[in-house]
Amino acid sequence: MLQTPHLVKILAIIVYYVVNSMEYDVSSRGGFLDFLLFGPCKCKCGLPNRQGRPSAGEYLNNYEFPWLALIQMAGGVTASGTLINNKYIITTASLLKGMTPFDIKVTLGQIDRCIPDISSLNVSVESIYRHKEFNPGTGMHDIALLKLSSPVSFEKRISPICLSTPQSSYVGQVATFVGWPLPIDERTQTRCRPRKLGLPVLDHQNCQKSALDSELITGDKRCAGVIGTTSVICKSDEGSPVMYRSYAGVYELIGIVSEQNECSDKSGTALYTTINEHLSWITENTKDACYCLKTNY
Repeated sequence: MLQTPHLVKILAIIVYYVVNSMEYDVSSRGGFLDFLLFGPCKCKCGLPNRQGRPSAGEYLNNYEFPWLALIQMAGGVTASGTLINNKYIITTASLLKGMTPFDIKVTLGQIDRCIPDISSLNVSVESIYRHKEFNPGTGMHDIALLKLSSPVSFEKRISPICLSTPQSSYVGQVATFVGWPLPIDERTQTRCRPRKLGLPVLDHQNCQKSALDSELITGDKRCAGVIGTTSVICKSDEGSPVMYRSYAGVYELIGIVSEQNECSDKSGTALYTTINEHLSWITENTKDACYCLKTNY
């Protein structure tokens, strides 16, 4: 006879596939389904430390997005990632090419990357999971997970974002982009604090029309921006989170900024890898983690 934990796991798998076979409105939020699938961690995901929608190019308040991770790699390279549970950071596969876990350190709870924060948390990496079907040429499946060497304890400065709602396209919604910008030129000091920007999510047809290269709009890509204007998202923003803020103020991770972005004088929109196209891959590879609950309030 099956024991209770096995029954719960089987039920969770059934519910997951039922959820993915249903049409979901973007405003639909299911805390109970999250409990069945992942829970419970006695915590809530996607709660920022500041309310209100982003304005253009605004700098983040201290610990505003407590899931924002600074990935530091061998050679002095830094990039952004996102905390999705108590053990995993999500970012792009292209960033981690040629890297081993020993080459990477993750810092959580730090906003100013120019001034060391003694209250921040530095965590080593145990394993790297790059999507096996990642195609460097097209950017298809440009997604990866970093498994931390020890679980993270959540508090105000460090907590995870929620994953996206299954089968929601978010077309027409405002996506929040966030990341540490580059200096204006080589003579200036590196920008220290991350900035955020809200851009409208476009449908597949408009993405192809407005992209710098329409061949990069693969099945797992979406874009955001204002058609006819220059893109303000750069290659240096690769790995940064693309987020949706619900009417209740809860943030979901809907994408990861791709490396195929270029901020120039050319007209173009911001390209990102969608989370919904990879939900099964993410959950399959993070079974040993604890996810927080998504709530309506």
